[in-house]
Amino acid sequence: MKVFVVLAYICAVGYGQFGNTQYQSSFGQNYRGQNTFQQAARPQSQNTFVNQNQRSQYQQNQYQQAQPQFQQPSAPRSQNLGSCKDNERSPISGSCDRYIECVNGTSEERSCPDGLLFNPNASGYPCQYPNEVACLERSSLQPAQPTDDCPHQFGFYKLGDARNCSYFRNCVNGVGYDFSCPEGLAFSPETYRCEWPDQVADCDAEAFLGFRCPEVPVSRELGPPAGFRYYRADNNCQKYFLCIDGRPRVLSCGGDSAFDDLTSTCVSADEVAACPAELRDAAARSRAEEKQRLAKEIDFYSKPQQHKRRF
Repeated sequence: MKVFVVLAYICAVGYGQFGNTQYQSSFGQNYRGQNTFQQAARPQSQNTFVNQNQRSQYQQNQYQQAQPQFQQPSAPRSQNLGSCKDNERSPISGSCDRYIECVNGTSEERSCPDGLLFNPNASGYPCQYPNEVACLERSSLQPAQPTDDCPHQFGFYKLGDARNCSYFRNCVNGVGYDFSCPEGLAFSPETYRCEWPDQVADCDAEAFLGFRCPEVPVSRELGPPAGFRYYRADNNCQKYFLCIDGRPRVLSCGGDSAFDDLTSTCVSADEVAACPAELRDAAARSRAEEKQRLAKEIDFYSKPQQHKRRF
C-alpha cells in the first residue's frame, strides 16, 4: 500500500512538471502561432491595402492622363500629332455641311461652302451638290449667304415656270450664270440635269412642247395600245414627237433628213412632201453628190492596184 502511494505521488509530480510544460509549450506554440498568424496576416493586409492605394492612385493618374484625350474632339486643334490619320474625314452629328478633317495629325472642324453638303463617301473633294448627298438625320445646315443673284453661294436653281422648263441658273461664289437645256429637254431641280420634260415633276410637258399626244382608241380584241407612237410636227417636217404613256417627247432628224409618217423613220427630205421646197432641193443635191462620191469610190477600188514604189 505504501509502495502504491509513493508511485502515485511520483506520477502526480511528473505529470505536473511535464504535463503542464507540454500544455504550456503547446499553448505557447498556439499562442505564438496565433501571433505569427496575426503578424503575418496584418502585414499582408497592410501590403494589400498599400497596393490597392497604389493601384487606385495609378488608375486615377491614368484617368487624368486619358481624360484630356477623351475631351479632344471638343478642342480639335489641341490634339496631339498622330492621334488621327491624315485626310480622314467624319461628319459632325446632326449637321449636313460641317465635318471633321484630320490635318497633320490634328482633327479640325470644317464647313462646306454655302449651298454644298458634306459627303462622307466622297473620294475627292468632300463638299458636293445636294443631289449627290443623302443627309438623312443630318438635317442641320449653316445659315444661308444669299446674294442678289443667288439664294446660296453655290448651287443650281430652276428659272421660269411649268410652261418654260428649260432655263436654270448656276451659282458660283454668289454669282449667277444662266443656261438653257438643249431643245426639248427640261431642267430638273432634283437631279440637277436636263431631263425629258415628262420626267420632271414641276414641268407641264404638253404646254412646254406645244403638243398633246392624241388619244389612241382601245381595241376590244387587243386591249389598250402597246408600244410607242410617233407623230410629225405640224410646222416642222424634221421634228417629230414620241408619245410614251400619253406624254410627249420631241426629237429631230438631222441634216437634210425629215420624218416620214409611213415608216416612222428619218429619210431624205426630198422624199417627204410636207417639207419646204428649199429643204427638199438641198436634200436632192446631197443625194446626188453622195451618189457621185460612191461611184468614184467604186471605180477607184475596181481598178488594178498600182505597183508600189520601191525605195
